[in-house]
Amino acid sequence: MSQNAVLTQGTKLYYSTDGVAFTAVPEIISISGPDATKSEIRASDLDSLAEEYLGGLADFGRMSVEIYYRATLAIHAALFADFKDPTSPVRFWRQDFVNGKKWSFNASIFAFPLNVQPNDTVKATLTLRLSGTVTET
Repeated sequence: MSQNAVLTQGTKLYYSTDGVAFTAVPEIISISGPDATKSEIRASDLDSLAEEYLGGLADFGRMSVEIYYRATLAIHAALFADFKDPTSPVRFWRQDFVNGKKWSFNASIFAFPLNVQPNDTVKATLTLRLSGTVTET
């Protein structure tokens, strides 16, 4: 067991429309991502003995956030309103880890499927499409 592992319990995700006032997203079950990748730029020439590549721009991709969805919560209603908005507004987000590290990023909500099953709770999985870089502080 790693003595330096970062525990997940207590991780928080915050949402803001202005980048100043952040609101915690309640009822989070899990957070996956971002599924970051980097472009590969081919840099081989006629003197190359094998393919050569340079790293390109990072694409921080998507995050999935599963929540117990409660439409009566103002923040859940705001997230659903953002999803429905045809302009797909880019919002400010921050993920706080229990070790004190914070990730800040901008993202739009591109999916909001509900999961309703017998003998269960109503759940939603938000898919955030990140725009730009992730800043760690």
